[in-house]
Amino acid sequence: MLPNEPCFLFNIDMLFKNNTVDVAALKFINNISPYNCFFFTDECDISHHSCYEKLINSNFSCKYNNILSPNFVLIQYIKKIYGNFSASSISNSKDIHDFTELKIPVNTVNPNFIFINTTKLSSYDLAFLKNTKSIISFSYKLCRSGNMKCNVCKNKCILEYIINTFSDRILVPDRHILTTSSNAFSKLNMHSRNLILVVNKLTAEYALAYKHGRKVILILNDDFTLKDYINSEYEANIAFKDFEHFLNFFKKQKETL
Repeated sequence: MLPNEPCFLFNIDMLFKNNTVDVAALKFINNISPYNCFFFTDECDISHHSCYEKLINSNFSCKYNNILSPNFVLIQYIKKIYGNFSASSISNSKDIHDFTELKIPVNTVNPNFIFINTTKLSSYDLAFLKNTKSIISFSYKLCRSGNMKCNVCKNKCILEYIINTFSDRILVPDRHILTTSSNAFSKLNMHSRNLILVVNKLTAEYALAYKHGRKVILILNDDFTLKDYINSEYEANIAFKDFEHFLNFFKKQKETL
């Protein structure tokens, strides 16, 4: 059973298939009040502003302040601690809207902070890191496994080199500080008892939300099938074949209230 007045927290990345809108997802979300729809992304190289633009331009009904993105949350957290500072980013998208929105001055020569938004660094990017004394920061979501344990990770990437080379300048906040579920309540002004987390895979972070009594709805897909769900070490409250089945279930429940 769903709460009487549910708040839905959607993973933005699951609303698109090969950069094409999932029509069933669009129909489901636009059947709900935008005040009860919240969104987050695991993508680090996109700003809060660009997430909103992506949703609005794809005809999703949403409110600007109802969106979480990893880099925005990271910069906002660091600003709360350090106050004023200058910054630059290593990014494939060159999206600096988060700096603009949070009023962080951009300095591409010798910034106080360098935020890494991608694991695809060029030789120029690495030289930039070496030639500055800037504090280097990035979201734990940049790590594919999400735990920053490079010594046991099979997905070897540039993060291991960065962590080992610039260990005295690395600042990566604990994952629980920046986790989606905790920020959902503190930043998105929703009540935990009403939260329904809608995802397309099961991870340790989502499992933590489930463990603490949040409803977790899994939408099955080609990358996370029913077989994957059955064999997963993590649980969800309900799993649906797709958004269309979820919408039918949601409508029937509303009719019984």
